[in-house]
Amino acid sequence: MYRSKMRNQFGLRESPCNDYLLHICCERRALCQEYRELKIRGFDLSIGWQGNMERHQHGVQMPPMAPSGMYR
Repeated sequence: MYRSKMRNQFGLRESPCNDYLLHICCERRALCQEYRELKIRGFDLSIGWQGNMERHQHGVQMPPMAPSGMYR
């Protein structure tokens, strides 16, 4: 569920298979990808979700998102 939310929020492709199947078959890979994507986008995973939300609300700039249609 969180992978789908993150993919929709950041405009990421759902490939090579759907999010549910990827988590069932390759959970470690899926979690590593999610971690890396959040880190690239400026989230500090050591402070947790609430800490990142507070940080974002206090005006800490996040790195710009790639225009839609650009993929890694």
